[in-house]
Amino acid sequence: MNNIKSLFLLTLPLFVFAYTSQAQEIDSMMNIYASNYPQQKVYVHFDKSIYRAGETVWFKAYIFSGFEPSLISRNFFAELIDKDGTVIQRKVYPVVESSAAGDFEIPPTQDENLTFRAYTTWMLNFDTAFLFKKQLNVIGSQTSANIKSSSVTLNTKPILNFFPEGGDLVAALESEVAFKANDEKGKPVKVSGEVKNSKGETVTTFISVHNGMGKFTLQPAINEKYTAYYKDESGRQYTENLPSAKSTGVVLHITNSGSKKIFTLRRSEQTEDIYGQLNIIAHMGQQLVYRAKVPLRENVINSGAIPVENLPSGIMQVTVFNDKWVPLAERIVMVQNENYKMDAALTTPIISLDKRAKNIFELTTGDTLLANMSVAITDAEIGTKVNDENIVSGLLMSGDLKGYIHNPGYYFKNNADSTLNNLDLVLLTHGWRRYKWEDIARGKKPTLKYPNDPPVSFVAKVFGVNPSAPLRRDESMTVILQMKDSSTQVLTVPKTGNTEFALRNMIFYDTIKVFYQFDKDRLLAKNTSLLFDNGLYKGPRLVIIPNLPAADIDTFAVNRANYFSQMVKRYRNSSSRLNVLQEVFVKTKPKSKANELDKQYASGLFAGGDAITFDFVNDVTNQGYQNIFQYLQGRVAGLQISNTGADVSLVWRGSNTSTFLNEMPVDAQTISTISVADIAYIKVFRPPFFGAFGGGAGGAIAIYTRKGGDRAIEPGQGLPRGIITGYSVAKEFYSPNYSEPQQEVEADFRSTLYWNPFVFMDNTRQKVRIEFYNNDITKAYRVVVEGMNELGKLVHIEKIIQ
Repeated sequence: MNNIKSLFLLTLPLFVFAYTSQAQEIDSMMNIYASNYPQQKVYVHFDKSIYRAGETVWFKAYIFSGFEPSLISRNFFAELIDKDGTVIQRKVYPVVESSAAGDFEIPPTQDENLTFRAYTTWMLNFDTAFLFKKQLNVIGSQTSANIKSSSVTLNTKPILNFFPEGGDLVAALESEVAFKANDEKGKPVKVSGEVKNSKGETVTTFISVHNGMGKFTLQPAINEKYTAYYKDESGRQYTENLPSAKSTGVVLHITNSGSKKIFTLRRSEQTEDIYGQLNIIAHMGQQLVYRAKVPLRENVINSGAIPVENLPSGIMQVTVFNDKWVPLAERIVMVQNENYKMDAALTTPIISLDKRAKNIFELTTGDTLLANMSVAITDAEIGTKVNDENIVSGLLMSGDLKGYIHNPGYYFKNNADSTLNNLDLVLLTHGWRRYKWEDIARGKKPTLKYPNDPPVSFVAKVFGVNPSAPLRRDESMTVILQMKDSSTQVLTVPKTGNTEFALRNMIFYDTIKVFYQFDKDRLLAKNTSLLFDNGLYKGPRLVIIPNLPAADIDTFAVNRANYFSQMVKRYRNSSSRLNVLQEVFVKTKPKSKANELDKQYASGLFAGGDAITFDFVNDVTNQGYQNIFQYLQGRVAGLQISNTGADVSLVWRGSNTSTFLNEMPVDAQTISTISVADIAYIKVFRPPFFGAFGGGAGGAIAIYTRKGGDRAIEPGQGLPRGIITGYSVAKEFYSPNYSEPQQEVEADFRSTLYWNPFVFMDNTRQKVRIEFYNNDITKAYRVVVEGMNELGKLVHIEKIIQ
């Protein structure tokens, strides 16, 4: 954060004059907003852009505040929503290193597109128009033809909107007017036409130059009305009224000039008393970067320059106020300094497009900062489309704008003048309204509906307690948690309220059976009932979703997706014994002994992953060690274990290492008391481990005790029971290893060949090796690498390999 703030401070002192107490109050309030009410934005990386009914959607979310990874939220929510606004699936995942990863299974009967919505509860405190939303293209048994024609312009009147620069047309003042034309689904439409006054005289002409957008210059006459007469590509004629011009006011115009943004202010004639002294400010990421007084008493026009060479890349908002600090005009512009890029590269030492051939890619970074990335490798024609949203466009632009942006990735492909001019059209036709200046001027602070974002917790609320006989102050509960794999854990839960028992900050997943008893009053369970709750936001079942247009999908991508679907159906129908691999149904997955142990013991975020494993079931040579830390001493590079007696210290990369017993957080001293003979399996997760509270900056050690009738803790007979649900379980992406002996796999039709949502790199790992095997039909790969480092620098690498 200090690096970003220093960039802002380099710019702020320029053009600053003496200010009134009201100006200082606005400055103070902006600082309060930035410190106490930071605005989050989310970008989500998907494995591909088109899905078949029944497939898995793999995703990785990145959460930012301003220009840096956000440290506010602990929980991430993702939803699949149908066309009626019904939330058909909702999942919640823990946030680690300002990110989260998960998956959704598209219903096998799905025949229409779905909306993916993602957010944190902190984002729900503010304008929900900024929640992440994306239309997922779904090919079902009935919809492939619909997707093919989704980009065809509908035979309805194009929606044409006009946007005067700065906000308003002002009589007698020349203004630039941007426009945007789209169909009823939100897709851009090419238009051309002319603007006429009330006498039918043509005052200017216009034509869209990019994605239905364009602009023209207009100097409206006093008390005059203007109408646009325009036509679409088919030649159909339409009309649309332009906004009315204000009788007096101020016009703002901004242009680029090297490393500066040049602003020009014009006021109406005979209004020197009203607009004789104006104030102008600019801010980025809720940080004030420029402010100045602009005198207009002697002249009706004045200009100035906002230096931007030392600013981060992203959207800057420029607002003009009168001397009473009432806003008069506003404009957003893009600062594009190329300083957002993270140093990363992808190489391909071994490539083969043969059937089931092995491929090796290598990902490298050029610095020592912690980098958090995701990698998707798909069949090239079914992967992401050209100019689709990516992490750069999502976090530098789309996350700060309302409304649909067509092909947002295009605007960050290069710095050509044409690209920058088209980007400016996007900013002229989209609003940025995170601030309500009237609230700031009055010193009004936002009301937080969700001020806290606690991690998943174990909470038991007791109902039916007799008010005349309240629960004892020293009452507690003993609970037996039974996981889906029948493993159990015994916990003591303290009383935290009059009728509440809770253990906060627990990390647990999926649905767990709870058997319980009260420790003091054993009869209490018979006279009361318990409701178990995880403390997480539940959310509504029905939400209002804007009519998001489906992204343009190339006909080749649709045909390719249909081809994959047809091949799967053909092979399945040909023989009930046939093994077919695709994203959802894996008919064969032979496992090594280590894999079998992982399947038997690990679950949720503990399953799979980048971990060092130790098999205590099949290796009896470890029985001579006094405790597990003595055994681990020196076996894990980077993990520092000291005082291996009763007082244990575990440190990795300068942070404490988390410890878990059967996936429940416990302290290291408790682990040290466990007999080595009782241990079945150990997983040591390299930092960071996102299953640990606080992000697991020091990694984690997960200890699993042996299962079986001789050691397993069985729930007591007759104990009352309930259920509690923790975080959603993220599935492990399966990629076959054809170098190992396998059961017969007669068909492999995976369109997503590799997906890894958590690729961490730092000074100890500056190169990561990616290995995967081709399917039976892919002849070209699309590789997409996205991510960020700890300072908020971004990476987007996309390659077609054929």
